[in-house]
Amino acid sequence: MQVETHPNMNNTHSIKPIRLLLLLFYLIIFQIALEFLPNEITGLGDGIIIKIPKISHLWNKSTTNYADISDIRDKFEGDKSKKSTQDIKDSASAKIAHEAYLPDSLRINNRLRIQYPEGDSTMLHNFLRDLRALEKGRDTLVRVLHFGDSQLEGDRITSQLRDKFQDQFGGCGTGFLSIVDKMNSKLSIAQTTKSYWQPAVAYGVKYNRSQPNYYGIMGECYRLAPAENVKGEVSYLKSAHAKPKEQRVENIKVLYRNPDSPIELSLALPTQKEKAKLEKSDKSQIFQYKLKEPFQQVSIQIEAQGKSPEVYGVALDCNRGIAFDNIPWRGSSGVEFVNMHRENLKRQFRQLNVRLVILQFGVNIVPNPISDYTFYENMLLQQLKMLKEIAPDVSILVVGVSDMSRNLTGAYESYPNIEKIRNAQRNAAFKTGCAFWDLYEAMGGKNSMPSWVFAKPIPLAGKDFTHFTPEGAKIVSEMLYKALLVEYAKFLEFN
Repeated sequence: MQVETHPNMNNTHSIKPIRLLLLLFYLIIFQIALEFLPNEITGLGDGIIIKIPKISHLWNKSTTNYADISDIRDKFEGDKSKKSTQDIKDSASAKIAHEAYLPDSLRINNRLRIQYPEGDSTMLHNFLRDLRALEKGRDTLVRVLHFGDSQLEGDRITSQLRDKFQDQFGGCGTGFLSIVDKMNSKLSIAQTTKSYWQPAVAYGVKYNRSQPNYYGIMGECYRLAPAENVKGEVSYLKSAHAKPKEQRVENIKVLYRNPDSPIELSLALPTQKEKAKLEKSDKSQIFQYKLKEPFQQVSIQIEAQGKSPEVYGVALDCNRGIAFDNIPWRGSSGVEFVNMHRENLKRQFRQLNVRLVILQFGVNIVPNPISDYTFYENMLLQQLKMLKEIAPDVSILVVGVSDMSRNLTGAYESYPNIEKIRNAQRNAAFKTGCAFWDLYEAMGGKNSMPSWVFAKPIPLAGKDFTHFTPEGAKIVSEMLYKALLVEYAKFLEFN
């Protein structure tokens, strides 16, 4: 049997060579055209970014230069230059007091120093004056509030600052703690809760404008459910991973407001129990209990026959020295202080003797670059003005955004808006009479984050190219601590 075949049947799916050449030609022309476009197109609304693929990106990876941070690691990694107060007193350099506090690593490196608006370097003097008073034996507790975004979670950076300052100027304890440890990531304390504590926060995606704006200094407020006849408990247990000074506690404080009804507060310690009836008050109050035994753990129980009180947090402090509070606001850009009740916050600053506020934000603004950050500068300006108005004698230090990287051209590069955000933060600080510390430059400047991520033998930053590891956080703490010591040295020299 013979099968007939159509003459064109075998060529139905064939492609002529000329068409292949034309297709290749068009692809080459298209790729050449892409090389003349920017690496990305922004400004399309809703944070939309279009990345332009280019052939040149294939070989850029090997030529991208990451910042050299070897000098930073040599000077600030570890505790090579740690001095105690007694060491300084015994040192020959203590004959000139201010030189005893001037770390060698900062004597000539202006890039790492705290900055001020031209002609006025007194922004931190109120806090530095308190440090000198502590060294002279003043029986008081000086409080520092360290606010920041997720860079501070788990007590990173803050815990090292706390340890350094308490070693130098006295103090103990972990400072203020939340009622619920949402991340369960602190090494300094173990924490558990009973009953259902309903949180309200002044920042981030969980902020609810319709809720009352009575928040504590941590930007939080916890209420018990149901609405009436409530009972709740929170416990804090000494952690074996805490530093020695963090394990020592002399004073337990509960910050609260109960405008609707009295509350019964009970403290249970291993060998002690304390009960107190707290009358209703529409102003924030502090219940304090001075320990009569070494701290091991404490359970705090709160009962109310009427509506739940507002509980803002618990502080584990010393009776004197310096307290450093770790206050991470996940998802925040540091522009939510105006959401808080001014008089309530003002009263708490005064009650707790807050003397320094450190604001460390910025990484949440970086991922969606735009050309102009005047809007952020103005928003930050509002926050700083408010803080200066409610606490004019409190020193404020703005810490600039850290470097962040993205893989755009086959290698990791700093976001193009980092310096614009840094400049907006510095402008807002200077316009409101606040000090500024440039973390971006301190950690190495442009393309420094990959050097932290790829550091050997232990990475100093995570693979998200945003957050510091515990080891990296220690270096940041060391740099900031020494930058503050330089200011203290200068203060002692001229005051």
